[in-house]
Order: sequence, then structure tokens, then C-alpha cells
Amino acid sequence: MKNIIYLIFSILLLSCSSSKIEKQVLNDFMNEQFINNFSFRVVIKQPISRILPSEFYEKAYEDRNIRLGDMIRIRPESNPPFEWPVDTIELKNLIEKYKNNSINQLWMKRDFHRPKFELIDSKIIQANRSSVLERYFGDNALEISKPIVTTNKKYAFLFFRIFNVGIYFGHTTYSAILMENKNNKWKKIETYSEFNIIN
Repeated sequence: MKNIIYLIFSILLLSCSSSKIEKQVLNDFMNEQFINNFSFRVVIKQPISRILPSEFYEKAYEDRNIRLGDMIRIRPESNPPFEWPVDTIELKNLIEKYKNNSINQLWMKRDFHRPKFELIDSKIIQANRSSVLERYFGDNALEISKPIVTTNKKYAFLFFRIFNVGIYFGHTTYSAILMENKNNKWKKIETYSEFNIIN
């Protein structure tokens, strides 16, 4: 009985620790990305699939030697020789871990430090003639994934999309992000705005 209690306690402790790291990744990203340009008034409650950014990274790695004429198709921000900090074995394990994750917890206000936006269900945003749609029509909205943190807690993947509420052919920005834990602060090190091209 003691062993079962100890096991349950250990799992809960690991879960809380993991959740705390994910929250730090999210908020460090939000501060870095949007602190000077906080241009959205809505965040969608339903997170984007958390395996999406790792799939971008995997595809970019697979296509790393493809060239377009004289240009290298994959052009990381880092200098040559280009480094791929998350190896393919770790990546496949992360994708496998999260691909069947049917528990897609909604974002809550408490997940964000000092939120300056309204959390709204995606169905309400998409509904015709809803009061929410009318109130925020034309404003920017943010969708963001829950982070995936590597086993060594050094790197994390995120995916975000910014779009205009109610304007289906409006401006949309989206990127997969690779972040690194530097001195207990998560910093963006690579951006993947196309499925197999690093910007």
C-alpha cells in the first residue's frame, strides 16, 4: 500500500513540475514575442496540437540538404555548421508521447502572467452573428499550442497563429518555435514559418 501511495505521489509531483515548466516556457515566449507588440485582444481557449511544432522541426531536419538553385533551402539563424539540438530519436519519442494525447486541456487565465486579453471558445469565434464575433470583428486573435519540453528540460517546442477575427481571408501569421533554456529563462532560438524551411 505504501508503494502505491508513493508512486501516486511521485506521479503527481512530476506532473506539477512538468506543468510549471510548461507555464514558464509559455510566459517567457509571450514576454519575448509580444511585450513590445501586444497586438491581439483574444486568445482561443483550445490549444493547437502540441505535436505540430515538432513535426515542423522533423520535416526541416529531413529536408536540410535540399537546395533551391544556389540557395540553401533550410537556413537556420545559427552559423554553420548548423546545429540540430534535438536529435531524431528524442523527437520521435516526443511525437509518440503526445500524438495520442486525447486530453487537450483548455487554456485558463491563470496559465498566463498578467493576461490582457479575453479567452474565447473557438466555436463562438466561428459562429455567425455572435456578440463576441461582433465585438472583436477585425481584431487579432492568438491560437497557441501547449509546449513540448525535451527530456533534458533544455529545449521546448511551441506553435502559434495570429489571425483576424471574422476575416477569413485576412492576414494570418503562424510559426513553429524552438526555444532553449538559458540561465533559467526560455529564449527563442529558431523559427519555422513554413513546413520545411527555417527562417
